[in-house]
Amino acid sequence: MGKIYQVIVLGLKGEKKTIDVANSETDFNNTTVVAFKEKITEKFPELKGQNFKLMYTDEQLQDDETFSKYEIQTGSIIVLILRLPGGSAL
Repeated sequence: MGKIYQVIVLGLKGEKKTIDVANSETDFNNTTVVAFKEKITEKFPELKGQNFKLMYTDEQLQDDETFSKYEIQTGSIIVLILRLPGGSAL
């Protein structure tokens, strides 16, 4: 059995869930943020249809980027943040 590459997602209520991302380092590094968001909605079904963003270190992850761009490694912690409607720039 091969290694499973995983990350930990810190949820809205402070809960931590481990998400299986890929079975190889290459696939892990090439995982896009949008594909990862789909995996997150499987573990956090309450997010289905919600507008949420992900933070890693001090950066907001952009949907079209890959894990390798942000240097995300197996075991990294990604923070989930729910976007709320409303508000405006002054």
